[in-house]
Amino acid sequence: MRSKITSIAVAIMMTIGIAGVSHAAKCKGIVESIDAGKMIVQLKGKCKAKAGDEVKIKTKRKAAVEGC
Repeated sequence: MRSKITSIAVAIMMTIGIAGVSHAAKCKGIVESIDAGKMIVQLKGKCKAKAGDEVKIKTKRKAAVEGC
């Protein structure tokens, strides 16, 4: 009986975790301007984000070209 309850609880936890990951959206874009703590981003393609949504931003830095 105890193992059935444990396995059901684990299955529910995994289902909730997978649903949370699939809800996250990936959007790509280019920063157009930054002014007094506000950033304007031009999005590429479709994005499900709306005004007021909390986002996490990762920057992609271009590698410097070294030469002689």
